[in-house]
Amino acid sequence: MKIFLLEDDFSLNRLISKALEDRGFFVTSVDDGYDAMTQVLNNKYDLYILDINVPGFSGHEVLQQIRKVHDNLPVIIVSAQLDIDNISKAYDLGCNDYLKKPFELEELMLHIKYHIKTILNSDVDKDVIDLGSGFSFDLKDQALYKHNHEIVLTQKEKLLLTLFINNLDKTVTSEMIHEYVWDNKEMEAVSMRSMIHKLQKKLKSAMIVNIRGVGYKLISTKIGI
Repeated sequence: MKIFLLEDDFSLNRLISKALEDRGFFVTSVDDGYDAMTQVLNNKYDLYILDINVPGFSGHEVLQQIRKVHDNLPVIIVSAQLDIDNISKAYDLGCNDYLKKPFELEELMLHIKYHIKTILNSDVDKDVIDLGSGFSFDLKDQALYKHNHEIVLTQKEKLLLTLFINNLDKTVTSEMIHEYVWDNKEMEAVSMRSMIHKLQKKLKSAMIVNIRGVGYKLISTKIGI
């Protein structure tokens, strides 16, 4: 799962980034609004964490741009601005959460965990998504298991599986895979097919199906199993 972080405090930026990476997330972090705007215009993330007072474009302006393209993706504001005007403006622009600095790192992780479960339409009391046939995906550890035994995935395979789980039982187009897994960078079509094939071998046969000429679909088999 991909998380975007805008935080101009170098130490806090690294602290949050490392904590997320240790939990298996893929983090893009920047420390000014100019880089932030470039990233959100050219890439898609699953969740955004934005400080408000940063060099260049403010967190409010970055949030506004995110909402022009993505209506439902969660945005968490982390800010030392405690006045009601800033808080109200953030919510008016479409933030989902407002965490006041200073905060405990684990508190931020709890907020992130909640919003990720919301993205995946999962029961908020569960950490694990049941894919059926003995397969499960652990939200906290970003790990795939079969009968409680972890299946090793590469970074790109984790991203691909996350994209499929975000769209469980729905068609994921080749364009969506290119954008999410490769950040729209140049790639050969054979690379995508090869990764799909490798992930298919790690799951139950026919869980990932080819939608000819369009893309692929991850089929949940938990019903009736």
